[in-house]
Order: sequence, then structure tokens, then C-alpha cells
Amino acid sequence: MSNGPWTDEENDLIVAGYFAMLADDISARRYSKAEHRRALLPLLNDRSEGSVEFKHQNISAVLKGLGEDWIPGYKPAFNFQMTLVDAVAR
Repeated sequence: MSNGPWTDEENDLIVAGYFAMLADDISARRYSKAEHRRALLPLLNDRSEGSVEFKHQNISAVLKGLGEDWIPGYKPAFNFQMTLVDAVAR
């Protein structure tokens, strides 16, 4: 299991997935966080489901800090890599 920092590619993948869920959430469309997570896991560098869940919380924290909407089901966790801010901006 990887314990190292998330790569830019991994951050871009998880942010894209998060934004897809956020768009569904804002539009009141049904979506499954578990399905999104399961689809993402094979694309990452051996990350755990818990790691993906926590990274989603990190993305919420970045968005909250920027004054943007975030997924209420992912409570913001503010201990994140600064490279995640770059990925959200991209």
C-alpha cells in the first residue's frame, strides 16, 4: 500500500471524480460515492478506500477555503498537500 504523497496525476483523477459528484449533488441527481470510489481505485497507485475517502474530505477543505461549494457528505479535512490546491485550480 502506498503511503507516499499523491502524484499530480492521482490528484487530477480524484479531483475530476469529485467534481463529477459535486455536479450531480448541485443538480440534485442521484449518485453513489461508493461507485465513484470503486471506479477510481484501479487508476491510483495502490491507495486504500480510506485514503480516497480522506482525500475527498481534503478536496472539500480546499473548496471551502476558496469559498466554493463542496459535497456536504465529505466533511472538510484541512490537513492536505498544497499540490491538491493546484489540482483543484486546474
